[in-house]
Amino acid sequence: MTKSKVKKIIALVLAAIALCLIVTGVICLPMRNSEKGQDIIADLRIRTLLNATGEGVVESYVAIAKEEARVAAKAEGKGMSAIRKAVAAAEEEARAKYSNFEVDYDAIDPAPLYDAVAGYYTALKAYEDCKAEAEQAYYDLMYPAALEKAEADRAAKLEAGQDVPETLTVNVDMSGFTATEEMIALQAQENTAYESVGAALKTIYPVMDDAALETLQKTVAGIVYEAGADFAALYDTYMAAGSKGALKNTFGPFLIRYADDVIYLAVGLLIAALTVIYSELLIKKLGIPRVIIGLFFILLCLLSLFFDLELDVLLSNSLVRMGMNSIMVLAMVPGIQCGISLNLGLPIGLVAGLIGGLMTIQFGFPGWGGFLFAIAVGCMIASVTGWLYGHLLNRLKGEEMGVTTYVGFSIVSLMCIAWLVLPFTSLKLKWPLGTGLRNTIGLDNTNFEHILDDLLSFNIGGFTVPTGLLLFMLLCCLLVWLFGRSKTGVAMQAVGNNPRFAEATGINVNKMRIIGTMLSTVLGAVGILVYSQSYGFMQLYTAPRQMGFIAASAILIGGASTSRCKVSHVLIGTFLFQGVLTLGMPVANMLVPGSTFSETLRILISNGIILYALTKSGGASRG
Repeated sequence: MTKSKVKKIIALVLAAIALCLIVTGVICLPMRNSEKGQDIIADLRIRTLLNATGEGVVESYVAIAKEEARVAAKAEGKGMSAIRKAVAAAEEEARAKYSNFEVDYDAIDPAPLYDAVAGYYTALKAYEDCKAEAEQAYYDLMYPAALEKAEADRAAKLEAGQDVPETLTVNVDMSGFTATEEMIALQAQENTAYESVGAALKTIYPVMDDAALETLQKTVAGIVYEAGADFAALYDTYMAAGSKGALKNTFGPFLIRYADDVIYLAVGLLIAALTVIYSELLIKKLGIPRVIIGLFFILLCLLSLFFDLELDVLLSNSLVRMGMNSIMVLAMVPGIQCGISLNLGLPIGLVAGLIGGLMTIQFGFPGWGGFLFAIAVGCMIASVTGWLYGHLLNRLKGEEMGVTTYVGFSIVSLMCIAWLVLPFTSLKLKWPLGTGLRNTIGLDNTNFEHILDDLLSFNIGGFTVPTGLLLFMLLCCLLVWLFGRSKTGVAMQAVGNNPRFAEATGINVNKMRIIGTMLSTVLGAVGILVYSQSYGFMQLYTAPRQMGFIAASAILIGGASTSRCKVSHVLIGTFLFQGVLTLGMPVANMLVPGSTFSETLRILISNGIILYALTKSGGASRG
């Protein structure tokens, strides 16, 4: 049997299994909101309720035994000490006798309890809905004053040079909220409905007294009604409480509970089937790393759905992280195209952009004016340093990878000293005590925080589209693409592809390499400002050190090599890299709570992809 036939058989088997799972999931999923689904939840709720109230029954038996012992001891004329000993002995005996108390579910008639619980559920829901509406109205009334206070406190902390959190926290004081007349009336109805539940429980547990029922009211209310809970949440809660015995057939309810996960599994199998069939084509077009990472990203999406994580929010965060990192990844394109390979000296441009951002805060330029001023200053500094950097690389042709790494680390170390001595005077930048700039510089609405993220942004459910950020990213990509189609851009790419042939045709190789290096450095300066406005902070000192490696990993994941790349590699690679990181952390926390798996994954992907690219390219740049 040929390899092709084996692939087809495997793909057909996977597809057949997936089809069966999809049919099962599509049939079972609507049952959650059907009468059958409600009956399943009602059975589990009653069993959970009886299990919980059984503890109250034990307390009732203990109370009865203690009272009987006290009466008997007094009748015998015993003293107080003897009475206490008799009561303690009776309590110990009663607890031992009823410690494993269980109701005989086959010997009782639960119908009255079902009806009473249904009425109690309706009363609880009405009260909780009314309470939530009243609290929201009070919150909306008090929010403007709380927001004004929070903004004033944040501004005061920034002015004093104190660290502030990335997001503004508004604390609304709800202590003045009081129950409305409607809430009081509904609460009375709720208490009346609970009396019906208590009466039904007394028919099952004759020894249960009113005192025990009063003690159990909060417990019963928590079991009967859980705000916002759907079929899956209630099913999991009741099953965890040991109510499995309430279901005569557990397989059917199990399929209804996990119907969505069955569909997700089917989708995964279909993707696996397609991957098996088109494996050779995918590897040929995309390469092994991109196929593996792409499949891993899809797996993370399916796992996030399986663990009931908010996939729309995670994908929205991935899109934001793609926009905020993409310009730094785009900075790799001119470097590769001009022949200096991966520009791991990107921190030169990042430092230039940070200086531009610091000058914006120093001079107090707000909004778009401040953002554009930071870009202008950063680009001017990056142009000069990029020109010097390009001359250095021209003198060390063939050793670019090592030189760029060394230069990147060196500039970060040098700036660690410079940040301590540069003559900035703004209290937002300096340490409250001593000299030097703070590690993290908070941005706010007085400069350029979220200036791009908030521009024309809109929500689709839980998915937020940062329109301004994406448009700026696409604009930068378009400019780099147009430059690549210009006469200078074509000459620069010719130098990167074959420097000897380019030199033979009259192209100034060194000049083109300097232009590519300068453009890469300038894009790095713009990229760090875009990143900072989205992040809400500027980070100094050692923060820029690893950003060059992250950008290099992203563009290599997108399909670039150390000698060839396109703008499309930037978009694909940045989304995959940031998507894996964004989805990896919550999924890892669900698989292994409290682990550092996601950070380990980031390191493995970053360094592993660079290592793979170097092995494919032979480990050296062209001379």
